[in-house]
Order: sequence, then C-alpha cells, then structure tokens
Amino acid sequence: MIDKSIICDFVEKACISSTNKSLYLCEIDMKLAQKIKQFIPLTLNFYEVIITEEYVRHVKNRHKEDLEFICLIPEIISSFDKVDKSIEPNRRTKKTEIFVVFEKKYEDNTVKLVKLRDMNKKVLSLKTLFKKD
Repeated sequence: MIDKSIICDFVEKACISSTNKSLYLCEIDMKLAQKIKQFIPLTLNFYEVIITEEYVRHVKNRHKEDLEFICLIPEIISSFDKVDKSIEPNRRTKKTEIFVVFEKKYEDNTVKLVKLRDMNKKVLSLKTLFKKD
C-alpha cells in the first residue's frame, strides 16, 4: 500500500497544478472484493484505485475542509463500514455511470467516499469525498 505522505504530497501539488496527473493508491485484492460483494453485486477483483489532480481540485474547491481525508483513501477502502452502489447520469455526457460509495465512520463523523467505476480499464477513480453528518 502506498505511504500516506506520498498521497498527501500529491494532494498538495494537485491543488496548485493545472494538469490532470493521476496517482495509483492500491489494488482491490480478492479478499476485499469479496467483502465488497457482500454489500453490492459488483465484482471488483484487481481493480486499481487512483486519484486524479482534477478531482482533488474538485474537493478543494467545493468542500476544502474534507481535503485531508483524501490521504486516507486506502484506509477508508480497506476498512470501510459500509459500501453502496449509485447509478447516476454524467452531467456532461448524460451517459449513465456506476459509482461505488464507501463509508468509514470516525469518532466524530462519517466520511463518505465516492469512487467512479471505470468498467473498461478496471479502475476506481476518486470522484468526490466528504463528511456526512
């Protein structure tokens, strides 16, 4: 698993960048995929989890107070409390997209992490992340 400091460094640089680089965080192994499948009917074996600069900036611009949780994505995914599937139209293309929503409860709040499922490339990419009251 990638070191938290590498993720936080990427997030810091992404906030001031104008490019759209991505960072590989982890892979969903068979054990985790089976745990996810107990909640939702998706097979996510060996999907890669990434973040892109574009969606780091989205979190920064829309709900900056949640930016610090991006560094915890591997932890949130590997030890989630709940996972759901959400089907929504893409605002730009109007095509239907499938989102995988991970929730992890912390002492004072719940973090809800929304990942975009890319079925062609077997990649889950950060779409947004926020605290849920």
